[in-house]
Amino acid sequence: MARRSTAGPSKPTRRLSGDFTPSSAWPHIEEFVESGGNINIGPIAPIECAAVAADPHGMIAALVRRKGESFNDLVHRLDHAVDMAINHDAPTDEINKR
Repeated sequence: MARRSTAGPSKPTRRLSGDFTPSSAWPHIEEFVESGGNINIGPIAPIECAAVAADPHGMIAALVRRKGESFNDLVHRLDHAVDMAINHDAPTDEINKR
């Protein structure tokens, strides 16, 4: 009787292709969205404002807007968090550690 392989499919990677030229102030978010990622910014009760980046593999970044933080600064932090998650395997989660 033949043995079946017990190894499942290889784990998909979040690394993005190297053939991308950004056209915005947020290159990591732009590339993430172009490759199928999803960005949501707004209220997530009871949080007044959050920024979340996710893809089919799961959430890679979740930020809570800081008191007095501008929208631009929040998106800049999200861009950095997306970079850290994708290129350095360091996801950020400020929502679930509350």
